[in-house]
Amino acid sequence: MSDNKSNIYKMLGNNIKRIRSLEGISQENLAERIGKSSHYISVLERGESGLSVSTLIDICKVLHTDTNSIFNGIIDDSPSNSFLNKSIEHFNEKDKEMVLYLVQYILNSKK
Repeated sequence: MSDNKSNIYKMLGNNIKRIRSLEGISQENLAERIGKSSHYISVLERGESGLSVSTLIDICKVLHTDTNSIFNGIIDDSPSNSFLNKSIEHFNEKDKEMVLYLVQYILNSKK
């Protein structure tokens, strides 16, 4: 496997793991809900395997997320990501703290 492909797989795996953890879903539960083995999810999250489009769609549905979140850091030209990043660059420190507080509040309410 080429280094570039390996790096992409690792980034995909890390993003899936991060989102899965934020949703409070275990590897076993995710695997069961998408019809895969927990071993497959483990391999996927370690970046040792890629995934099909249909598996990607299934994962997005279970994790209540979109492909932009799964591809975060891989495809940098996502419109929502660009908009958010560019907007935050213009915030002063107090505004950034308020956004951080709001994000943390929302994440905690999902637990």
